[in-house]
Amino acid sequence: MKAQERHQLKENEFAKTVSSVADVVQERRGQVALVAGIVIVVAVAVGGWMYVRTHKANEAGALLGIATAIAQAPITPAPSLPGSTQTAGTFPTEQARSEAAIKALRQVGESFPGTDAATAATYQLGSELLLAKRPADAQAAFHTVSISGSAFYAALARLGEAEALMAQNKQDDAIKIYTDLAADRNAALPTDGVLMQLARAAQKAGKSQDARAAFKRVVDEFPDSGYAADAKAQLAALK
Repeated sequence: MKAQERHQLKENEFAKTVSSVADVVQERRGQVALVAGIVIVVAVAVGGWMYVRTHKANEAGALLGIATAIAQAPITPAPSLPGSTQTAGTFPTEQARSEAAIKALRQVGESFPGTDAATAATYQLGSELLLAKRPADAQAAFHTVSISGSAFYAALARLGEAEALMAQNKQDDAIKIYTDLAADRNAALPTDGVLMQLARAAQKAGKSQDARAAFKRVVDEFPDSGYAADAKAQLAALK
């Protein structure tokens, strides 16, 4: 078949297809109009949702940036000269900075629940509360992230939760979390680091055998780890 004939055949087939579609549309004009209307409404709704979601994420991210800046702000002693004020972006004490950071981080989580920024803020809130020696509150913040965050943040939050439990002298509960994390080969956290935390928790709880087993796993399974030398020294001390 010549190229020209093939081209003409394709044109005829296309014309027939267009004609058939036109006939169907004419017969079902009401249905087509309804479907088209639904498609338009859905498109507008999705477009609006995407805009709101993006705008919301941007707002949450900006607020998280402010909260993080507060948590990292420099400490500058309060001015002693009459009429002087605290330098903008600084705090007179660590306690004042911590209280401001906790308030700002909590605001992100409460104002933009469900966003990535809220997850990050709640995790940072747990860390800040832990530093402020409020382990029970820190545990609650970490637990929120552990059940609602991504796999990476959930694992980090579980680790933070264990640290908060250790600060409350709840070693057995902390050891359970460390043990679960160390057993998860698909976890986002480095197993050797978790094992070191597990070993130290076991030491604090007076469980020398468990501590020795954890340190030995670091030495045997992760010989090139940055923790290996420390684990060897700890094993020697436990003998």
